[in-house]
Amino acid sequence: MIMVNPEKSQLYKIGAIARLTGITPVTIRMWQTRYDAVEPVRTEGKQRLYTENDLTKLILLKELTEQGDSIGMIASLSVDELEKRLNELEAKRGPKGNQSSQAPIKVAVLGYGIPQLSSTEVASHAAPLELVGQFNPENALSKDVKACEPDLLIFQIASLQPDSLDLIHQAIKQSEAIGACVVYAFGPKKVIRNLTTDTTLPLRAPINVQELTLAANHLVGSADRPQIDEEGGGKVQQRRYSDSQLWEIVNQPNAIKCECPQHLSHILFSLNNFEAYMKDCENRNTKDAEVHQYLHNVAAESRACLEKAMDKLVEHENLTFKSQ
Repeated sequence: MIMVNPEKSQLYKIGAIARLTGITPVTIRMWQTRYDAVEPVRTEGKQRLYTENDLTKLILLKELTEQGDSIGMIASLSVDELEKRLNELEAKRGPKGNQSSQAPIKVAVLGYGIPQLSSTEVASHAAPLELVGQFNPENALSKDVKACEPDLLIFQIASLQPDSLDLIHQAIKQSEAIGACVVYAFGPKKVIRNLTTDTTLPLRAPINVQELTLAANHLVGSADRPQIDEEGGGKVQQRRYSDSQLWEIVNQPNAIKCECPQHLSHILFSLNNFEAYMKDCENRNTKDAEVHQYLHNVAAESRACLEKAMDKLVEHENLTFKSQ
């Protein structure tokens, strides 16, 4: 068994390997002893640890065995040979019939990589992931990451620590990505809580590509939503439907059975009144002006989003208004 200095390379205990791969410790040990699939190293303290190469190989072995390969036939293959085998299986399978029509989300992986990241079938409403680069986490601030022009970063971190936050945020800023999915094995609750934002999302390993794809879509969707100006200085969009127009919608017959235009009109009435009420409170009560201004802006942004939905219903119903 090889002896190594743990300070010179990234090494993992079997528990971390199990969480990152989704393979039970019992199976890992069986593949190791019966098939020589991986060879753990030993530290100077005689502790058995697994390398980055072992981690990558185990992920590939799991992927191939789930597709029908016998572990006994592929355990002795190298990482390159396993990747080639995986690509051959994908080529034989051909294009999948339920591919998304969405433009792919370009991702740069900072870690050991995720097999079949770009070829996994996703629902039609979700954008698939397109791998544009793969780097070691210590190179997260490299200009090469930015050169890939990723939409999102995917960090793969065995042990999530408080100092990980700075690296993740710096990498997002340096790469000009929208945000980052952080796949981790272990980490303090406080750090995980602080990572759960509109731009970063912690995901505990093991995680399959479908789950990762949905998480990436969530982050991209968060970036596309209208932003609320928490300082109250943002421009509030003007109303697109007057009270009289909303009343006309309420009283007009509609072609669809669920009466959506009428229901949406009532919601817009409530939002319009709440928006006006917050504006009035802002003017009358200077002590709480800041919070009322914030609530006024939230109501205005919500109203603007729902007015876009009303536009579609008005077009669908061919509604016309006497009052403009």
